Amino acid sequence: MRENDRTSVKTGTVLRWLFAAAFVFAVIASGLFAGFFNRAGLLYIGFGSIAAAFMGFTGREIGTAFRHAAGRAGAAGDLKRSAYFWEAAARNAWILGALGSALNFALAVSGESGGIRDVSQRMIQSFVVMLYGLLLAIICLVPAMKLAGSAERAGASGTAPTGVPAGQGRRRSLSVERVASYISFMAVLVLTAFPRLQGSTRLGPLPVIRIMLHWPAILIVFGGAIALALFMGPNAGARAWTISFAMTGLIGLLTGLIQALFGFAHTDIAEISTAIAFIITTASFSLLGLAVAAAPLEDREVMSGLREGAGPLSRMFWVLLPLLTFVFLLLTFIMVVTPMTKPGG
Repeated sequence: MRENDRTSVKTGTVLRWLFAAAFVFAVIASGLFAGFFNRAGLLYIGFGSIAAAFMGFTGREIGTAFRHAAGRAGAAGDLKRSAYFWEAAARNAWILGALGSALNFALAVSGESGGIRDVSQRMIQSFVVMLYGLLLAIICLVPAMKLAGSAERAGASGTAPTGVPAGQGRRRSLSVERVASYISFMAVLVLTAFPRLQGSTRLGPLPVIRIMLHWPAILIVFGGAIALALFMGPNAGARAWTISFAMTGLIGLLTGLIQALFGFAHTDIAEISTAIAFIITTASFSLLGLAVAAAPLEDREVMSGLREGAGPLSRMFWVLLPLLTFVFLLLTFIMVVTPMTKPGG
């Protein structure tokens, strides 16, 4: 009977994925969403999410999570740990989608202009990357919720991923897997951005270096994050870095918006350009800090048994900061287009 149940579960899983794949293929073949295809964005989200997963989890943990998602039974604690992995994968996709949009936006704004229509098309394509991240996040949330429910039915107590092997409670070494994941992630960023960098301008009101490396914004994000984390103390753990990067990111975004409003009030395009650089740099580096530093550290604490699970503030900021990044990029889109069509004077 148990063997029949396993076969039924596997058959149901295969059928669900086949129907989902058929639906996606039908949508693509219809041509209704042809403008939503972004090859570089797909590669970035796909390979970037894989690299981000290995920053916070071991290959063994990832493999176990995939087997549980495919229907393999397990102890309550193991199912809880696998559910947390899929939740983290959804978080990574969402954050990376927002980060990719911010980086692509910087390249689009600084690219050689073929007119307002060309610039607008490039900036709109930047938002497609975030759409990819959202779709992947939704896909990853499905096994996360399914495994969390299975763990509860199996008797898992609270939110703690239990069943941590003895002696691993405080092990957070920088393994070969993690080093390779960071190198892979940087390679993904470079390979997807380099072709666009070749068409970017280095002069004018919005040069690519000024937009992506605006030093006052970098100082607010990293300087403020380090200061806040130090004030919170070591007992806060990796959550301190999550909250710090998120808070300094919010401060930087609001600062850039206020500066832009002053620019519009003064009808000063140079001031507006500086505000745009401030917003994009702040969004990029705060999300980068979450993706490659804060989130992986928090994952290792949870999977090593140092924490019961992701805290409510961490979960809130993981959702909120990428969402606000989208809102502020949308406002930046308006800022870029408005001075071109209605220059101040």
